[in-house]
Amino acid sequence: MRIKFFVLLVLSLGSMWAAQTQKTPQDVEVLAQSVTKNGTLIHAVNDVVLYSPKYLITADEAYYDHESGDLELFGNITMLEGVSYASRSGHTKLNLNTDKGISDPLFFFDEKSNVWIKCENAILNPETYVTEKSIVSSCNTQEPDWKIAFTTGEFNKESKWLHLYNPVFYANDVPLFYLPYFSFSTDTTRRTGLLRPEFGLGRTEGFYYMQPIYIAPDVDYDVELRPQIRTNRGEGIHGTYRFVDSAYSSGELTTGYFKEHSNYAEEENLKNSSHYGFRMMYDRSQLLSRKYDFEDGLWFDINYLNDIDYYNTMRNETLSYDKLATSRLNYYVTKDLDYVGMYAKYYIDTSKVSNDTTLQELPTVHYHHFANPLFLDNLFYSVDYKAKNYDRKEGMTAFQNEVDVPFTFYFSLLEDYLHVSVSENLYASHIAYGSDDTQENEGKYWRNYHKISLYTELAKPYDSFYHTMFIGLDHIIPSKEDENGYMADFIPLNTLAKSTSLTLKEFFYNSDAEKKVSHKMKQFYYSDYNYKYGDLENDLQYYITDKISLGHNIHYSHEFSKISRNQISINYMDDIYSTSLRYTYQGTTYKENTIYKIIEDSTAKKDYSYVTLYADSKYFTHYKVFTSIDYDVREDEFRSWALGFKKSLKCWDYSIQYKDTTTPKSTSSTNGIDSVNRQGIMFLFNLYPMGSVGYELSKESEQKL
Repeated sequence: MRIKFFVLLVLSLGSMWAAQTQKTPQDVEVLAQSVTKNGTLIHAVNDVVLYSPKYLITADEAYYDHESGDLELFGNITMLEGVSYASRSGHTKLNLNTDKGISDPLFFFDEKSNVWIKCENAILNPETYVTEKSIVSSCNTQEPDWKIAFTTGEFNKESKWLHLYNPVFYANDVPLFYLPYFSFSTDTTRRTGLLRPEFGLGRTEGFYYMQPIYIAPDVDYDVELRPQIRTNRGEGIHGTYRFVDSAYSSGELTTGYFKEHSNYAEEENLKNSSHYGFRMMYDRSQLLSRKYDFEDGLWFDINYLNDIDYYNTMRNETLSYDKLATSRLNYYVTKDLDYVGMYAKYYIDTSKVSNDTTLQELPTVHYHHFANPLFLDNLFYSVDYKAKNYDRKEGMTAFQNEVDVPFTFYFSLLEDYLHVSVSENLYASHIAYGSDDTQENEGKYWRNYHKISLYTELAKPYDSFYHTMFIGLDHIIPSKEDENGYMADFIPLNTLAKSTSLTLKEFFYNSDAEKKVSHKMKQFYYSDYNYKYGDLENDLQYYITDKISLGHNIHYSHEFSKISRNQISINYMDDIYSTSLRYTYQGTTYKENTIYKIIEDSTAKKDYSYVTLYADSKYFTHYKVFTSIDYDVREDEFRSWALGFKKSLKCWDYSIQYKDTTTPKSTSSTNGIDSVNRQGIMFLFNLYPMGSVGYELSKESEQKL
C-alpha cells in the first residue's frame, strides 16, 4: 500500500505546476493539477497532495478552509499520520486544528503491527478512531486466514489498545465463536501488561493455569510475576526482577514458592510439602576499570532451593534432571602480563536431607603471570598460584596452596621445518586440614617434570585440493617427587605420569577453499603403568557437501583389544531439511588419555549407550515438522522424545507437539518414588499481534528405584 502511495506521490509531483501552490497560516501546503481560492476556501482538483505538520494526504479532490482548518476530501484518499499509521478512504471530513472528523468508508493500517481495520463508518478523534461495522486482521486483506468482525470498536493511538464490542472470530469465512467484548494491544514494544497464559491438564496434578504479569516501570528494569494453580496439587507464585544498572552490566533475581496440598504430598510421598528457592545472576564487565588502569569483571550465579521440585514447579515445561544445584562467583583483574582472580563454588545436593557434609569451595584465589621472556628472547617463564579453601560444617576441611612455574626454551631446526620446545615444570602444594577427628593436620607435595615437544606444520597445494598437516610429539618425564603428611581424597595434586604422546592433525580443502576432511589421531604411551598403551583416539569429520557431514570418533583399547568408546554422527542441513543423528557407546574399558595419573575406580564404571536424534523439515509450504529422541540403548528406554509440527503464516501460527519426558522427584524415603514420567500433548496457537494461547493434556506415571 505504501509503495503504491509513494509512486502516486512521485507522479503527481512531476506533473504539477508551481503556480498552484498555496501556503496557509496553519503551515499547510496544498499542491494539485488545479488549485483555486475563493476567500478562505481553497479548492484543489486532480492529483491533490496536502502537507501539514501531522499529515501527508493525497486525494482526487479537496476543499480546505485555511481559517477554520476544515478539510473535506473526495476519492482515492490516502492519509499518512506520522510514521506509523496509514489509511484509505472514499470520503473524509477532518479539522486539522482539532484532529476531529469522520470517514466513510475507512481502511486503517498500523505499520508496526501489520494490523488493519476496515469499516463502513469511522469517527476520527485526536487520540482514538471509533469504528462501526468493522473487520480487523493482520493477514492479507483479500481472503484473510483469520479475522474478527465486530459491531463497534475503538482504537487508542496513544495506548495502542484496540477494544472490540460484539466480536465474532472467523477462520477464513467460517465463524468460530462470539464474545461480548474483546481487546488486545497492537504495541510490540516493552510495556506493562499480561503475558500469554499457560494451560495444562494432568492426570495427577489436575488443571494447570499460570498467568504471567509483566511490569515495566522504566527502561532499565522490569518485573515478571507468575502466579499459578494446579487444582489437584497446589498453588504457587514465582517472580523475576531484571535490571540494567550500567552500560556494562545487567542482572536478574528469580524467586518463588509453591505449596503442595497435604493429600497430594502424602500420596506422592514428597520430601517437602512446600518448595521454595531463589536465583540471582549478575554480570559486569567493568566494575572498577573505568576508574583505574586495568581490566576487570564480575560474574556470579547464586542458587538456593530446598528441593528439586522447586525447579519442576516453576513452569509446566520446566524440568530438571540434575539434583545438584551449584552457585558460582567469579571476579578477575588483569593488567599487562598479570591476572588475579577470585572464585567461589557452593553446592546444594537435593538428594541429601542435610548439606552439612557437602564440601564447598569458598573461596579460590588465583594469580597468573603470563609467559614472558627471561634473559633470552626464546626462554620463557610463567607463574600460576592458587589458594583453595575447602569448607563444610561437618567433616574434614582443608586449605590448599599450590604453585606451578614452567620454564620453556624454544628453538627450531632443519630450516624451521622442525620446532622444538624444552620445558622444566615446578609444582608444589601445601594443605592444612581442620575440623576432623583423625588428627591429620598437614600435607605437603612437590614435584618437577621435564617436557620435550617436537612438532612440524606442513602445507602443500595439489591440482584439485589443498592439504595441511600438524605432527607433534610430546614426551613428559616426571623427575623429583616428594609427598609428606596426609592427602585427602578431595585434594587434587595433578600428579604426573611418565608419558609420550604422538598427535596428527590434518585438513583437506578443495579448490574452492572449502574444508572437506578433518582428521585427528592421538596415541599415548605410559611408561609408569603395567600396560603401557593408552587408548588410540581417532576423530574423522567428512564434509560430503556444504549440507552433509559425517563424523566418527573412536577409542580403541590396546589392553583389552576392543573398542572402548565409539561415536558416530551424521548431520544434514539445507533450506528445507535439518537432521542430526548421533550414536554414542562407552564401555567399562574406556580410559581417558591424560598426562596425569588416574586412580581407577572400577566399581563406578558401567557401560552406557545412547542414540540421540533431532530432525525437522519445511518441505510443506508454511509447515515445519520436527522430532527429537533421546534413547538409552543399554536400559532399553526412552529418556525423552517429542514429535510435532508447526504451521507459520504471515499473521498466525499454531503448533501441536507430543512429549514424553522423565524427571526426578524428591521423596521422603530413598526407596520411594525417584522419578516421574510425563506424557502429554501440547497445542499452541498464536495470532499476530494478539498473542498466543496454549493447552497441554498430560498424564504421569511413577518410577521407583
